[in-house]
Amino acid sequence: MRRSIVAVLFGALASCAVIAITEPPGPGLGPDAMSYLGSARWLAGHGALRVPFEDWSAPDSTSPLQHFPPGFPLAIAAPVALGAPPVQAARGIEAAAAFVTVAGAVWLVAAAAGTGAGAAAGVVLLASPSLAFDHWQILSEPLFLALLVVTLALMVRGGRPWTYGTSAALAGLVRYAGAGVMGATVLWAFGLRGRRAERLRRAGLAALPSLVLHGAWLVRNRLEAGPLPRGVRPQGGLVPAAHELGASLGAWLAPLVPASRSWAQAAVAGIVALLALAALAAAARRSRVPEPGSPGGPRGRQLLAAAALLAAGYAAVVLWSRAFVFATIPFDQRLLSPFILLAEIATVAAVGMVWRPWRRGARLAAGLGALLWIGASGWATVLAVEDARDGGWGYASDEWRASPAARWLRTEARGAAIFSNDPAAVYAMTGRPSRGLPDSLDADSVAAFGRVLADHHAILVRFSAARGEGVSPDSLAGRLRLREVARLADGVAWAAAVPRPPSRRAR
Repeated sequence: MRRSIVAVLFGALASCAVIAITEPPGPGLGPDAMSYLGSARWLAGHGALRVPFEDWSAPDSTSPLQHFPPGFPLAIAAPVALGAPPVQAARGIEAAAAFVTVAGAVWLVAAAAGTGAGAAAGVVLLASPSLAFDHWQILSEPLFLALLVVTLALMVRGGRPWTYGTSAALAGLVRYAGAGVMGATVLWAFGLRGRRAERLRRAGLAALPSLVLHGAWLVRNRLEAGPLPRGVRPQGGLVPAAHELGASLGAWLAPLVPASRSWAQAAVAGIVALLALAALAAAARRSRVPEPGSPGGPRGRQLLAAAALLAAGYAAVVLWSRAFVFATIPFDQRLLSPFILLAEIATVAAVGMVWRPWRRGARLAAGLGALLWIGASGWATVLAVEDARDGGWGYASDEWRASPAARWLRTEARGAAIFSNDPAAVYAMTGRPSRGLPDSLDADSVAAFGRVLADHHAILVRFSAARGEGVSPDSLAGRLRLREVARLADGVAWAAAVPRPPSRRAR
């Protein structure tokens, strides 16, 4: 009972923190958020999952959701259909997901290593910059993390294979990297004791929800959007990716140590990692033959094993995807957050399982070191949140919210079809679908774009602050001799030149 109360209190604190950090000018809004919010709004209003931007040559300005899985938009669409604004619906979902993530982690650690260890896990998670980063923006990660913790709990508590198989399948419908979670649950079910036929039956039950749900999603994609234009082939740039991975791990393990002091960061991160691995190894040994009345035992052993398997499955899918599918996958803390969450849960549980027999001096040293690390991590989180909220982040920033170009689109250009170097920004600022730009300035592409622009009586918009998609709008405008219709502080708009009526003599 006591550990449940502690878990609920920490979960409520996490939920309130998410509501607080996403107050205006939050939450942060990026291109991914526009895909989630736009497709959820389209589903609630039109009954189909469509993203509010499309390729320049497409007949429609919306496209079937395909690049992202449907889980998060489906969750947002439910409250939107009941009348909630999309951004507020997403905030509510992220706040609820934070409750599940933190409360579930605290409860699991408390069950394995005692209530004190569970409370320590709550403090560590609330101080984690990666968790805050995922929750101050509109992203699918919070819902994914919640489903990850639910899956971990069902695995550890001896849930039936179809239960943790279902939560893993749902996690995979929120993020494609959840394929590693689905694979881990199948291995877990197969690895439990029993006859070979029984193990195969359990593995099949764990895999069945994924086969059904993801099979249905693949069929939908084939029918509505066609296959993803990606092949499996080796990707380059692995050395810079490894450096980025090292920098992200260093920022997590050595908070507040400047990245410019790479040797100091590497040294601190290495020491923290070694201490954590030592605690995990000691806890794994002790859990095999636990002392009477000591924490750990079967529950502790299962928690460590399940967390390790889930982390390994997630890491394997991410690394394979970066090496063979997408060269643009960034190894930032957002991508690493599921691995960080599982590692922090397992490490705190391990320390709680092994530290009782330590001498008083060792306990004091370990406690002081943990307090220093948590304090540094918490301060790094505070600084990051303050920086993100200073004027807003992404499309929620002052730069975009007070954009003259966006104001012009909402007033002077209302009703016009839009082609832009940042279609996601068009939707964020106006709530209207739009199209992108060609990827090439070859004569055929430019001429075809000019015909499409004229046929739609559309305008070409260049946002100065845009990330940039396709070729330069200025180059297109110059080659097509487009007519400038607006020049603003943060952008330019062009339209196709209006042909002059023929003179009487020509008639």
